[in-house]
Amino acid sequence: MKKIYILLMATCMLLNAGYIKESVEAHKKGDHKKVANIYQKACDDGKASACYNLGILYMGSKGIKKDTKKALKFYKEACDADFVSACYNLALVYSVGDVVKKDMKKAIKLYKKACDKNDGSACNNLGMLFKADKDYKKAVDYYRMSCSSFDDVGCSNLAFMYANGDGVKKNYKEALKLYEKACKRGVGMACSNLGTMHENANGTGKDYKKASVLYKKACDAKYARGCNNLGILHVKGKVAKKIDLKKAKELFKKACDLGFKLGCENLKLLK
Repeated sequence: MKKIYILLMATCMLLNAGYIKESVEAHKKGDHKKVANIYQKACDDGKASACYNLGILYMGSKGIKKDTKKALKFYKEACDADFVSACYNLALVYSVGDVVKKDMKKAIKLYKKACDKNDGSACNNLGMLFKADKDYKKAVDYYRMSCSSFDDVGCSNLAFMYANGDGVKKNYKEALKLYEKACKRGVGMACSNLGTMHENANGTGKDYKKASVLYKKACDAKYARGCNNLGILHVKGKVAKKIDLKKAKELFKKACDLGFKLGCENLKLLK
């Protein structure tokens, strides 16, 4: 699971709160210790958002010594006060297991708490966990909740389930619609998978031109598989009706640099 912590620092909180204004000013001046002190006072006064921001600070923000024990304490205080982003971050800590002992039971419980309060990212992560356990029906349910809560990655993952008939009846039309929605919102994986559907004529006519445009969009969003797939189309001469090995090499290299093993292998083959 990709490790992404939800960051919600002073500048994107409720600006009408007094402590927020004060912390923003201290942050602009680079007075990180003062920022922490302001959050600490507000947290002690029962402001869950301040406890949450303290959690972020102690997870390793600039100017503050990393203290994961403190970070977890403040995340828990915020989560207990129903600040859902704190529940999500805390769940992620337990599911990844790099700063604490991995505990999937705790992670799932925390993700469910956040998901029940319409945190789309938490619902999506639950879907990923259940998909990994091959409980496809539950995965579909959580991906649907994620997509309904405006999480575009959740929409893309739901599309994948429809395209493959995992946990739900195969439905290319629904998959295309969901991939298009997520791709328009910048989800590289969705653009790449949508490109594959157009390349392979899954629920639509075979269209290499559209596939190449979608692969490029995915590649521009730094989704490595999109770069690799576009490279293959250039090798086959499906983009500009001629083989372009130079362009293919560039794309395979980009895919390789982004950590896509198959891109590295394709680059070696061309060399």
